[in-house]
Amino acid sequence: MKTLKIYFTSDLHGYIFPTNYADTAEKDLGLLKISSNIIKDDNTLIIDGGDTIQGSAFMTYLSYNNTFDVHPLANLMNNIGYDYITLGNHDFNYGEDYLKSYLDNIDATCLCANVKHIPEELKVLPYDIKTMANGLKVGLIGFTTEFINTWEKEENLLNFQITKPYELVKDLTNTLKNQVDILIGIYHGGFEKDIHTGELLGKDTGENEAYKIAENLDFDLLLTGHQHMDISNHTINNTQIVQTLHNGQNFVEINITFDKTIKYNIRSKVPTGKVNAVPNELLEIETNVQKWLDKPIGKLNTSLLPDSHLDMALNGSYLANFINQIQLDISGADISCTSFANDIKGFDSSVTVRDVVSTYVYPNTLTVLKVTGKVLRMALERCASYFDIVNNEVIISDRFLKPKVEHYNYDYFSGIYYEFDITSELNNRVTKLEFNNMTVNDTDEFTLVMNNYRSSGAGGYEFYTECKIDKVIMIEMPEIIIDYLKNNSNIEVDTTKYYNITTY
Repeated sequence: MKTLKIYFTSDLHGYIFPTNYADTAEKDLGLLKISSNIIKDDNTLIIDGGDTIQGSAFMTYLSYNNTFDVHPLANLMNNIGYDYITLGNHDFNYGEDYLKSYLDNIDATCLCANVKHIPEELKVLPYDIKTMANGLKVGLIGFTTEFINTWEKEENLLNFQITKPYELVKDLTNTLKNQVDILIGIYHGGFEKDIHTGELLGKDTGENEAYKIAENLDFDLLLTGHQHMDISNHTINNTQIVQTLHNGQNFVEINITFDKTIKYNIRSKVPTGKVNAVPNELLEIETNVQKWLDKPIGKLNTSLLPDSHLDMALNGSYLANFINQIQLDISGADISCTSFANDIKGFDSSVTVRDVVSTYVYPNTLTVLKVTGKVLRMALERCASYFDIVNNEVIISDRFLKPKVEHYNYDYFSGIYYEFDITSELNNRVTKLEFNNMTVNDTDEFTLVMNNYRSSGAGGYEFYTECKIDKVIMIEMPEIIIDYLKNNSNIEVDTTKYYNITTY
């Protein structure tokens, strides 16, 4: 009998230290805490599923102070002993040089069959066969969501070719299956169907194909990511499937025994205990990060602290108004829309960098589109689908919660006035739409500023891809917000109520 232990992390998003950066309190999360739970021998593999080098305030700071040749996270992962990694969509967010400082210096093998670097300076392989000390042959294939092409800024992908993964991976599984004892997929993508019922979740766009892969391809174990779900001890058509939460909130330990057949003991674990010795390099950066985060940058006439996502979506949000206020100022557009990350800190009246990077967590840029009244109505109908009414109670629809929590796909608009009747059927909920107190007709034309993620059509807004681009502002939103706060004293927050919702 042969054994194999696997430690799997994914969607770490640069959370190294046990903090969420909204404050300085220690939390049970982060790679340093995870690593203190890892015991490695010659029959152990440590694997990461991507979205590794973007997301935390630590990573935002590094992106602004990119003077290093070796990414500090690469050094830490080398010390931990990672064997394999793949690439997530957010790993491209800060550009090729930033990604290169990670990939060029990590000892782990990067497996990503559907990503090619031209002219192949970066070592990204489609698969590997690893013979463990006990003789067990393990085949591993890495791949990622094809939607990187949809979401990522064009300049960040100039030297990359990212293709659809399914057929490539199908051929590789057929090639490798008879050469190995265990075949493992490492996929930075999630499930397009409910893993319990097989019911299709929304549109089958190709962003997530893990159910199709598990159902039809011959993997023994499929390690997945991207959707930030806690999955363990579940199979689809004899393929064992696994996924982790985001930001290092948990990891998965997989113990396998092999004696002609494979037996699994899989545990999802929250990283607890003390952090082991921390490299001086990381401590020095973290000290600088905390000083940077606490730096005051501006004053507002009111604090902008978030309510629940449901309350804000129902009643409006001054915080959303403020982000739109900034987007309108820099773009000169007629109308603005913005959304919130799943977890946000909000702004105190005396605003610090911590407030900004813990509230606007993505490195989005801005796009101004030329839109018609018809397009605006389509966008608002998508927003109105955020709500359901069950037993006379308004709730957030599963359309925005399953398989992945997506509060960031509900948009708040400024510059128009609109009303929803959420007791009505979907796509018939927008009952009023006005601009400058005039009813908006389908043929009316406006300029609408939004982040580049939304302008790609992501999140159910595919119709935006048919609109003409009026302007592109290639400055990342955290920087735009910080500059606005620095350049304007005693800011008056827009407290307009831009919409009303009928719920009964």
